Amino acid sequence: MLLPVAAGVLVGFLSGSMNGYEGLNMPSFALPDWVYGVVWTAIYALMGISLYLLISHFPISRTERNIRLAAIVLWGVQFVLSLLWPFVFFRLDHTAAFVINCLLVGSVTSLVTLGFFIKPLASALLLPYWGWILFATYQTLMIIVLNL
Repeated sequence: MLLPVAAGVLVGFLSGSMNGYEGLNMPSFALPDWVYGVVWTAIYALMGISLYLLISHFPISRTERNIRLAAIVLWGVQFVLSLLWPFVFFRLDHTAAFVINCLLVGSVTSLVTLGFFIKPLASALLLPYWGWILFATYQTLMIIVLNL
């Protein structure tokens, strides 16, 4: 659980995301800057618990082993994307960050779906993250539109 949280905090500092969204036209539904840090800390903790549940599950059948492996790989993919997003958004390009958000939606949706076959609790713990990613994707799109 600590690894994802520590990685998220480190990325927050290194990417410049701690400076928030200053200078951008934000959508009316944007939350105060401090909320993002709190939410992401909780999400990274839930991600870590979810990964632990997937790794510690010992599948019985070959199919279950393959699904478990696919879920662990998807966990890694979404984790890398979630760590990449702040660098891209705050240092490079908002449109590329939107594409990363879309990839996150797909990878987290797939991870939640596969996880339910292996360890339903591991998937349930990721549902707040899935909702947050949907919100973040819409917010990123609106930031692009408002700052053209």
